[in-house]
Amino acid sequence: MNRLVVLLDFSPYTPTQLRLACSWQEIFNLDLVFVHKMDGIAPTLPISNKKEIDEIIEFNKKESKTKFLKYLQEGALSPDSNKTSFEAVSSQLAHFLEGFLKPNDIVLLGLKGTRFLKKILIGSTASTLINQLNHIVIALPRTIDYTVPKKLVLSCQEKHPVNEVALDAILKAVGQEIKEIELLTIIEDQKELEPSNKYLEQMRSKLGEGYKYKISIYENKDAFGEIKKRFSQCLDDFIVLQKGSRNLDDKLFRRFFINDLIHDGNTPLIILPTSD
Repeated sequence: MNRLVVLLDFSPYTPTQLRLACSWQEIFNLDLVFVHKMDGIAPTLPISNKKEIDEIIEFNKKESKTKFLKYLQEGALSPDSNKTSFEAVSSQLAHFLEGFLKPNDIVLLGLKGTRFLKKILIGSTASTLINQLNHIVIALPRTIDYTVPKKLVLSCQEKHPVNEVALDAILKAVGQEIKEIELLTIIEDQKELEPSNKYLEQMRSKLGEGYKYKISIYENKDAFGEIKKRFSQCLDDFIVLQKGSRNLDDKLFRRFFINDLIHDGNTPLIILPTSD
C-alpha cells in the first residue's frame, strides 16, 4: 500500500496540503502519515538533564498533535483513523526521513512557507530534502482549486530520460482519474527538434492507450512567455519534472517553473526521483 507522507509546518499552506491528502486517501485508498518538524529547544534555556529535555519534547509533541487536529476540524476533514498517523519530530528532518520513508512512499510538501519549507527549491532546506531523498515529491502552492489531477504535463528531455519506474508508480497510484497526458519539452534550436520529437513519441507509446495525449515542443527563445500563457488557462494540471533535468538544475529554468508557473499559476508540481 502506498503511503502519502505529508510534511506540515502549520503555515497558511497547511490547509491545502490537508485537503489534498484527505482527498487522495478517499479516492486512491492511500495511507496517510503527517509529519511535523518541531522547533528546536533554545540553547539558552537552563536545562540541566536529559529528563527535562525529554519532558519538553513530549509536551511539544502533544501541542503539535493538538494543532494538527484543530486544522482537520477547521477544514471539516475526517481522514480514516485506521490508515492515518501523525509524527512530531525533534530531530533533523532529512535524517529522520531517510530512516522513516519506505521505497514506495510519496512525499507531499508546500511550495513556500515558513521554517523548513521556506523558499522551496530555491536555496532552502526543502531543496535539500528533494536532493537527498530519492522519492517522488509533490509540491503544492498555497491554494489550488482542485486536489485530484485530471491532467499531467510531463516535462521530457531526450538528454535526461524520465524515470519510467517512478512515473509508472504515480500512474498506478492516481492514474485512474487522469484523462490526458501532455508531453512537453523545450529545445535550444531546430537541431534538437527531430530527436526530441522522436523521444516524446517513444514516451507516448510506452504510456499506453489509456489516456489522451498532446505533444508540445517549445523553442527556448519563445518558451517562457508561451508556456506561462498556456498554463494560466489550465486550472487542473499537475506539472511533472524529472529530478536532475535542466528544469531543476538550471537556475533560470528553475525560477521560471517554480516562481512563474507554480506560485503565480497555483499549479502543483510532481518531482520524479532519479533512476536507480
